[in-house]
Amino acid sequence: MKNGIPQLPPEPHMCRSYEKTTRSPLALYSEYQRMDVELRAPLAMTYSHWHGQVEVNVPFDSDVEYLFNDEVVQIKQGHITLFWACTPHQLTSSGHCKQMAIFNLPMHLFLTWPLDRELINHVTHGMVIESIAAQQLSIFEVQRWQHELTSDNEQVRQLAIDEIALMLKRFSLSGWQPALIHKTSRTQKDSLSRHAQFYVSQMLEFIASHCDKILTVNAIAEHVKLNPNYAMGIFQRVMQLTMKQYITSMRINHVRALLSDTDKTILDIAMIAGFRSSSRFYSTFNKYVGMPPQQYRKLSQQRRQHLPHQEV
Repeated sequence: MKNGIPQLPPEPHMCRSYEKTTRSPLALYSEYQRMDVELRAPLAMTYSHWHGQVEVNVPFDSDVEYLFNDEVVQIKQGHITLFWACTPHQLTSSGHCKQMAIFNLPMHLFLTWPLDRELINHVTHGMVIESIAAQQLSIFEVQRWQHELTSDNEQVRQLAIDEIALMLKRFSLSGWQPALIHKTSRTQKDSLSRHAQFYVSQMLEFIASHCDKILTVNAIAEHVKLNPNYAMGIFQRVMQLTMKQYITSMRINHVRALLSDTDKTILDIAMIAGFRSSSRFYSTFNKYVGMPPQQYRKLSQQRRQHLPHQEV
């Protein structure tokens, strides 16, 4: 036990090295809050893996096949597929696919985007969701986002994130269906237990609904009827973040949205987002965003002037 959190052994089937949990809290946060986009040939995997982000896959030139907890799912050419990647998954056949888009989305962003609440609930409860229509996304867009997310320009990076959010909003409005619904509670050997996934999904929903209020580990654990130390342990194991890191990320994301979309004072925004100390708010925002909130607001306003109008 370390800092009151039960230390759980590393999973042999995790896609991301467990060594990352030994980094500083800020490094760990930065790694898992970052949005990542790849465009490449999919590779068949020799074993299942899992991680705490939401994953979006779009194969452009062939169907591919996955196993989710030993259940086969066909990801259709040109269709968008969405799932919470803490469900153990394994790409077993890449077919003839040479170009597949793979998005890894931070959960704290996904939960606060204006998407269909039913879709969000399905994803956080382990379903695999697919678009009904194909060709909602182009290779050109993915290549552009991939390039822009690595830009040194904060406005360019945020513009790409905004456009990806709009892409998923269009996905949520244009028609989707479950590609896989978990019917059993069995677990895969040496993988994340399904009961842990269930409890963490309940904790995520509670945090998202109460992140503007005072949140304690005891309150979160009480909501899911678990021992606080056990609740902290399974949360960190699933999300690869401590509860404190995750709650901070939710609040910072809320602040970013309010700075961009409202004229409220910065101190009012800090209070609305759940920060109770102005000095702590300013130091936390600087630490996680890399600039003061005043500068972020100015950049956001400039960026929004260049954001293309998109009907969704």
